[in-house]
Amino acid sequence: MDSNCPVLSDGTIAISWIYNLFGDCVYGWQESISLLFGYLSILCWLNAQMPQVIKNYKLRDAKGLSFTFLTIWLIGDVANFIGCIITGQLTFQIILSIYFTLIDTALCAQWLYYVKYADNRIRRWFDGDDEIKTANTMISELPTTAPTSAVITIDDKKEVFNEQSSLLSTSTQQRQQKKYLTMMMFAFSLYTTFGQPTTTSITTMSSGMIVGDENKTIWVGRFFAWVCTFLYLSSRLPQIYRNFHRRSVQGLSIYLFFFAAMGNLTYVLSIFTNPHATRTTMLEAVPYILGSAGTLLFDCTIFAQYAFYKNKTGSRRSDEDSELQA
Repeated sequence: MDSNCPVLSDGTIAISWIYNLFGDCVYGWQESISLLFGYLSILCWLNAQMPQVIKNYKLRDAKGLSFTFLTIWLIGDVANFIGCIITGQLTFQIILSIYFTLIDTALCAQWLYYVKYADNRIRRWFDGDDEIKTANTMISELPTTAPTSAVITIDDKKEVFNEQSSLLSTSTQQRQQKKYLTMMMFAFSLYTTFGQPTTTSITTMSSGMIVGDENKTIWVGRFFAWVCTFLYLSSRLPQIYRNFHRRSVQGLSIYLFFFAAMGNLTYVLSIFTNPHATRTTMLEAVPYILGSAGTLLFDCTIFAQYAFYKNKTGSRRSDEDSELQA
């Protein structure tokens, strides 16, 4: 066994394969499970927002997302980044906070690009003038009136537009899929290179970003912990309301909320299964537990909306097809 992992007073030695693979000194099965949940949480969060970025690009639309939801999420990650800097967190934590801030910024930029400023010069240059004109022609050629048995709604026009746009940009989507695979490889390499906290760092994360014994640093860490908790808890409400108002989840990637929910769940489990947790560290971890567990409940609400509105849309289309055939 490497000298970096000392033998405990009772003769217990660290698990060699975990140290060789992750560089962490782990001495029991419970500590191993806690460590595993921690790494799974990081991996889930690294892959959470990217499916939504890809879906927005394929649909060339982001109206399904609430901009308030994206903005609050971005502010929360920025607050997390500032907290990491002020409290002197480890390098990998700072890098992760930067990554989350950048991916949130990308989602906000997509919303502005596709929704707020849909007709912009950058989009015309990037997509090609001919392609946009062709797509606009398709929309203009759609009938505005139709028999009662075959009424074409705005949503139907939008779906036709999205389908036609997808056909026109097949080669572009293939290139984007290659970019997506590249990003996944980058995320995994980032995870394996920097996402390897030691036992000390895990204890630091679960104890409210405490560094040293300075009271000022402790209170700064607590402040940003509660700020992030409030922002993360309130971020889902605008999206839930938007889904309810639209009676639809069209344009949302279920993988965004799935990976976010799994990231929150595994993070909470990593805290509760940590054998080194004490009353003090658990009290310091309260904002993180509330932020993760509370957000998980809101994610379940979005899952329920997704199942309900998807089934409702499928039933409506089946009824319309039956009426057309009749």
